[in-house]
Amino acid sequence: MSRLHELPRLSLRTRLAVTFTLLVGVLLVLVGVATNQLLRDNLLAEIERDVAHRAAAYRASPPAPPYTLDTFGAPDVFLQIVGSDGKPLARSGSLGDRTLPLPDAARRGDVVEERVGGRPLFLTAAPIGDGRHIIVARSPMTTYGALRTLRNLLTGVIAGAVLLTALTSWLYARGALRPIGQVVAAARSVRDSRDLSRRVPQHGSGDEVGKLVETFNEMLAELDDAYRSLDRSNQQLRQFLADCSHELRAPLARIRSTVDVLGRLDEPAEHDDAAFRSQALADVAADTDRMARMVRQLLILARADAGATIDLRPIALADVIGTACRQAARMANGVKLLPPATEPLTGVMVRGDADHLEQALLILLDNAFKYTPPPGEVRVATQRDGTHARIDVTDTGLGIPPEDRDKIFERFFRGRNATAATGTGLGLAIASWIASQHGGTVELHGTQGEGSCFTLRLPIATVSGSPHTFGHAG
Repeated sequence: MSRLHELPRLSLRTRLAVTFTLLVGVLLVLVGVATNQLLRDNLLAEIERDVAHRAAAYRASPPAPPYTLDTFGAPDVFLQIVGSDGKPLARSGSLGDRTLPLPDAARRGDVVEERVGGRPLFLTAAPIGDGRHIIVARSPMTTYGALRTLRNLLTGVIAGAVLLTALTSWLYARGALRPIGQVVAAARSVRDSRDLSRRVPQHGSGDEVGKLVETFNEMLAELDDAYRSLDRSNQQLRQFLADCSHELRAPLARIRSTVDVLGRLDEPAEHDDAAFRSQALADVAADTDRMARMVRQLLILARADAGATIDLRPIALADVIGTACRQAARMANGVKLLPPATEPLTGVMVRGDADHLEQALLILLDNAFKYTPPPGEVRVATQRDGTHARIDVTDTGLGIPPEDRDKIFERFFRGRNATAATGTGLGLAIASWIASQHGGTVELHGTQGEGSCFTLRLPIATVSGSPHTFGHAG
């Protein structure tokens, strides 16, 4: 058994050619055997009918002595008259000195096959009176010779047809399976070279093999796109890790140096030391808030990738806006923050999560501060827009080029103005995800060079039945 497993397996084209050849060969053999048998039966039946017909003729018109038995120039026809004792009384010249037997079946008028002198004969007998019988016989040797010639001819034709079928089927299988070989070669080439841009040539065939080639090329194209997308994602991830490490390292270094300086100071004795200590603590608080926001964004991003949803509950939107503005004041960096003078959304309730909405607003505010050079300003405006609450964060900064606006909410995307400030390219994508989780949107307005305006729109919730039951206004 182990040696059988070691034998090389035949190729698919060889197996197809062998299968087709066997099927055609078996079919031709069956047709040849059936043809030979039908022709043999018909020819031998014709001989039997001729023998019976001749015997019936002699019975109707029996010869009288002296017997002159003429076979009418048929060398394969033999006649013999026997007496009541079974001894021959006369023979045809074609019989020579041979004697024809008279079996009981032939005596009864049946046509039987006997061998006389080593030759097969079909014979029968007919009574001609006084116990005498005339025996009529005919040799099938001519028919057997013709059948033998036919068999030889069929054998040659079948052998030639089988060989031609084998060659034709192998060539056809080779041509039909050539695209599969090209697919295999392409797959090996892709495996060895890792070049997903390779394609299998298509010849416009719409059969199954053509569909296989088309599907394989489509799969390579999708794999190529996926690989390129993965490569871009890896590059963006590496850039993100570099930016994130820089974003965290800078505030950590400032906090560490500030703490070292404060540790070397004695108890504040003078007003300058007190002012310096107060400013240093404010800087530490601002850097700590910045790192906390970044860590929080990473956690939100991880939850979004894991398919998590935000647990929504009734919250007062004005309180969220106020808290976000107070926290944003610590990261203004010389930019003037103008919160809403009066709060049009006082008393407006939305279904959401206060921490996440606050994070979304801080992302918009931080983005405005980054791209607004001092002494610019960032303005927060709120209004009730039908069934939605609208929060506009407008800055007087650099603005966003038109060609970047379609991608501004994509992960890791940083526009042409990104060199003006550090960042990871995740903030706006996170803000957009938070807004969508609340049934709202984040939209971009403004023109390049005249600042930007980001609008957060959230559906307003209304009381329906009890102070703790809320639904969307409609």
